[in-house]
Amino acid sequence: MISRGIFRRNGWLAFLAIATVSIFGLSCSNTKDSLWTRTFHNLSAHYNGYYNAGLKLEEGTDKLAISHEDKYDRILKVFQYANAEKSKAIYPLMDDAMKRTSNVIARHTIIDKNGNEKPNSEKWIDENWLLYGKGLFFKHDYFEAMEAFKYVEVTYKKETTRHLGSLWIAKTYLELTQLKEAEDKLDYLRNQGDFPKKNKWELAAVNADFYLQTKNYPKAIESLTKASILAPKREDRIRFMFILAQLHQQQEEYQKAFQLYTKVIKMNPKYEMAFNARINRARCFDANSKNGDEVKKELAKLQKDPKNKDFLDQIYYALAGLAKKEGKPDEEFENLNKSVRASTTNQNQKALSYLELAKIYFTKPDYKNAQAYYDSTVTNLSNDHPDYNDVLTRRNSLTKLIRNLNIIATEDSLQGLAKLTPEARQQMVDAKLLAEEEAKRKLQEEEQVNQIFDQARPDQVNQMNKGSGSNWYFYNTQAISFGFNEFTKKWGNRKLEDNWRRSNKESVANVLEQEGSDSLVTEEKEIKDPKLAAEKKKQDMLAAIPSTPEALEKSTRKVIDAYYNAAMIYREQLNDLPASVAMFEELLQKYPDNKYMLQSYYQLYRIYAQIGNAQKSEYYKNIILTKHGDTEYAEIIRNPNYAAERASKKSNLEIFYEDTYRKYLNGEYSDVIKRKGEADVQFPQSILAPQFDFLKTLSIGKTQALPVFEASLNDIIRTYGSDPVKDEAQNILDYIHNTGGGICRKRCL
Repeated sequence: MISRGIFRRNGWLAFLAIATVSIFGLSCSNTKDSLWTRTFHNLSAHYNGYYNAGLKLEEGTDKLAISHEDKYDRILKVFQYANAEKSKAIYPLMDDAMKRTSNVIARHTIIDKNGNEKPNSEKWIDENWLLYGKGLFFKHDYFEAMEAFKYVEVTYKKETTRHLGSLWIAKTYLELTQLKEAEDKLDYLRNQGDFPKKNKWELAAVNADFYLQTKNYPKAIESLTKASILAPKREDRIRFMFILAQLHQQQEEYQKAFQLYTKVIKMNPKYEMAFNARINRARCFDANSKNGDEVKKELAKLQKDPKNKDFLDQIYYALAGLAKKEGKPDEEFENLNKSVRASTTNQNQKALSYLELAKIYFTKPDYKNAQAYYDSTVTNLSNDHPDYNDVLTRRNSLTKLIRNLNIIATEDSLQGLAKLTPEARQQMVDAKLLAEEEAKRKLQEEEQVNQIFDQARPDQVNQMNKGSGSNWYFYNTQAISFGFNEFTKKWGNRKLEDNWRRSNKESVANVLEQEGSDSLVTEEKEIKDPKLAAEKKKQDMLAAIPSTPEALEKSTRKVIDAYYNAAMIYREQLNDLPASVAMFEELLQKYPDNKYMLQSYYQLYRIYAQIGNAQKSEYYKNIILTKHGDTEYAEIIRNPNYAAERASKKSNLEIFYEDTYRKYLNGEYSDVIKRKGEADVQFPQSILAPQFDFLKTLSIGKTQALPVFEASLNDIIRTYGSDPVKDEAQNILDYIHNTGGGICRKRCL
């Protein structure tokens, strides 16, 4: 960064120096190379260009830094460049700086008789070129900026400015995410002994930026530590220290992170950074340290401060982190729920609180609740968040698992009903409907009370609590009674459902198939008459009972598929090996001769070997070798290299496609889309190009808006007129048009 103070202190020198030589310089040509002409050109290049352009550049970069949006739910960016849209606000300043430097370059570059520049006879032209490139850089004209920086790098061989040109080339590569090129340039700069000492902080910061982008966090910490010490500006030192704290926190080095956040707070940064430093510091708190009371008091103070009203979600999130460190799971859970309810504008914070709740349930494990919270996380988390793809993958895996577990539970219940007499079925269905109505009524009452509690003013709740002597709203019967009556008076006895405030509405029921089952799609208006609605529901439930041999066989196939799918999800996607073993063994116990029998034996052989149960692993191995010795699974056991030998016979194209298809099945849709582009480069015009394209289209259907999905399907139809994927795409497109698109996504994909 150019120092404005230096310009101001030396500005008067420009006037005196230029005045001294102006009488000699008025007739100077940039083809003359004498002491006086060099002096005139150098002074003009320094003060008319570098000095004034530098002021404009610094003013513009300061404005850009102010407009830069820091996202504290992730590791901050090293540099505050803002985005391309916001950079337009500083175009006039950058254009002014570039005009001044370009004029100086045109008028004061000393050239020989052949029109070639004489770098050894001039000063400050290289600095003007560097400023010119920076102006382009901050306007996001990266390729033009690169040309200017390269000119500095190759032209001024004896000037240390060439290293700064190389440094800004590396910066430009990083903005273009050309990481290999950036790495090569930074490797070169690290070995230059004459790199300008005053710019070593910047080199360290750019190295840190590179390591962050490549997720080499230990190296990023090393570089940022240097930058935080060497940076001349206090604001930069604070920023680098905050990022250092974030990195140590991510690496679970909580003591170091705690100390760094404390240093940041003591350096009195801007309010937003100080607030987030306090929040993050609380989550790094060591339960065995003496700082616990201090941290709690600080959070309590933040909670009471009116200007933190919109940040209560973050405060509760920090309190949840404290509770976790102190081994208080109930308090952690309560504060996370408070954080979710308190979220107003910060959707990502709501997502992070949901994510922590999801992790709690996942660890138990309670996969049903975990899936619900992961689903809420995905709904609220911005898709540019670094953890988005991981969270999406976990959500998709859990969704598939719960879908299969529901199939098992539902079909088992229906098959149980099928064994009863028609009269007994009627009684069971009636009892189930009655139980559902009672559960719905209780849930509705709870939801209404929650609505009152969420909307009640704290002073009203506190006053009511004081009157009853209770410290918690839900223990205060007076408060609940008052709130419930007020709610009923205003809204009436509303049904618990989305958009409950609307008294007149139409509801659409979409009954979608579970994975592997037939589709049943109905769209109808809500039946107003409760008796008719109840009767229709009863008839639907009775009709779903598999009362014929064909229906029973179909139901059993669903259950078998669901068992195997769930067992594989436990094993491959959730890494819950005990649950996978239990599911495989239950499948074999209930359905000994099912179509997945051999695969199940093999998976149990592998899993037991993996968890160290040699006896059980040997048991399943012997079953395969003795009863199914002529199968491929037996061959794999006898010959450990069998799979590798078989794979070597496949082409690289086939292997790449199989890996891509596996990623699609695992719900890694962003990777599938990316791999389609890689396939185009590695295997141009391959015979599997239609399949790659179709997988990409299906992944688009899973992740993007319906119009984008339709456009991609149309591309498939136009591009592959004679390939089977064209028919598949057409079928999906027809279904979208027939159903209006509202229920296609799950059904079609």
